[in-house]
Amino acid sequence: MTEQRRSQGRFVLLFGATGTAGSGVLQACLEDPTVSEVRAITRRPLGASHPKLREVIWKDFAHFEGIAEEFRGVDCCLFCLGTSARNVAGEDAYREIHVAYPLAAARALLAESPSAAFVYLSGFLTKRGSWMMWARVKAEAEDALATLGFLRHANVRPTGVLPMHPEGAERWLLAPLARVFPSLTIDRVELGRAMLRLGLDNAWDGSHTLESSELKAIARGAPLPAATKGEPHASAS
Repeated sequence: MTEQRRSQGRFVLLFGATGTAGSGVLQACLEDPTVSEVRAITRRPLGASHPKLREVIWKDFAHFEGIAEEFRGVDCCLFCLGTSARNVAGEDAYREIHVAYPLAAARALLAESPSAAFVYLSGFLTKRGSWMMWARVKAEAEDALATLGFLRHANVRPTGVLPMHPEGAERWLLAPLARVFPSLTIDRVELGRAMLRLGLDNAWDGSHTLESSELKAIARGAPLPAATKGEPHASAS
């Protein structure tokens, strides 16, 4: 990246900005003074306006050839797109969203911005051999992303992500739980700050996995942990 480009600020590509985690990541990006532009790839308008925000409406998340230019000249991609296993018809549909979509975005990013970082929002308890379908599928995505050859690729595995305005079970279960056991949850903007630091900080390289305690430390300005430099974390099997 040239010095002129650096003086213009950093450019972030964001997926999943309408979700609980993604909205927190978006807020963190917009609040960061080093970020000049957030390109949000989304199926529908976000209903938000900000001088740094540029929405890119796109329907086919398995193919990005038609908007390849949006992947060009960015510093990182923060991939927060996802849904609950309860919202899909079965494992194949879940795999399309959580494996095919991030892989398509990652390949498009490598083609247009090969030095950019890719940060994938995975999940707590993700594990290859898990009895939980969603955990196995997200582990599949983590492993596949690690083979693509990014200079910097991180999987982030937060525990419960607290929304801005908890409702339903989040209001009567997750929010009170966070007050008693703060280690079991992470604020959505706190998660966003951690993902953004991972995306923009060049002090680490390789492919790595970070758990909630590490994400909280990174969000609060602690040095990047030793686990994000040198040998990657070993994924649970």
